[in-house]
Amino acid sequence: QRTNISIMHPLVRDLYKRVIWVGKDYPQGLDYVRDKWKKALRNPHNCPSCYNQHNGSVVPIVVDDDASYKIPTDCERELRKAVGKGRHMVREMEGIIQLKKYRTMNKRYGKKKR
Repeated sequence: QRTNISIMHPLVRDLYKRVIWVGKDYPQGLDYVRDKWKKALRNPHNCPSCYNQHNGSVVPIVVDDDASYKIPTDCERELRKAVGKGRHMVREMEGIIQLKKYRTMNKRYGKKKR
């Protein structure tokens, strides 16, 4: 028995978990990060081949009885590229967090002028 359903790819789920974990310390807050990333993940322009061209709905994923699923190859390739860009953005977020922490510590414990 095969069914067509729309589920989140494991790579995308892993990326979203990383974003939430890093977003806890983000200067603008977790709510800001969550809203921005949800919009980005749901935007069809970030992975156009994963959406139908006519009505903008998600390409159905074929699921077999053994719980394995198959995604069209163009969509898979583009999805992996988009996830790579997302992981780069997570590293950028980590850099911003480290810079904020450094500036806070420098301001608090830095050299005092006499």
